Amino acid sequence: MAARMMLFAAAVLLASSLAAAPLPDPTALPKSLSSAAAGAPPEDAGLAWVRVNGRHSIAWYGGTTVKLGDAVEGGRVTAIHEDHIVISGKGGRRTVYLLDHSIRTPSRDPRPPAR
Repeated sequence: MAARMMLFAAAVLLASSLAAAPLPDPTALPKSLSSAAAGAPPEDAGLAWVRVNGRHSIAWYGGTTVKLGDAVEGGRVTAIHEDHIVISGKGGRRTVYLLDHSIRTPSRDPRPPAR
């Protein structure tokens, strides 16, 4: 009986400690986009997404939405493409990619293998 009571007390303590642990908020912004990261340089936030729609194209860069002509990091957004944006200014042009542009998918050889 005493062993059963100790087991019950241990289960209650375990359950109460688990209930006290905070659960992550599924609706919270990722840490890279939250206000805590607002002091971080825009290149840390990077390019998160792009919507190409001609002159009305927009992108999420540096924690805010940007469109063609918007001022960003001492330059202006001069192009928005499906996988990158271009920022031009006094220091020259800089291309910011959604993904690491050095990653290439292997191209398929259109010819069938030799027999």
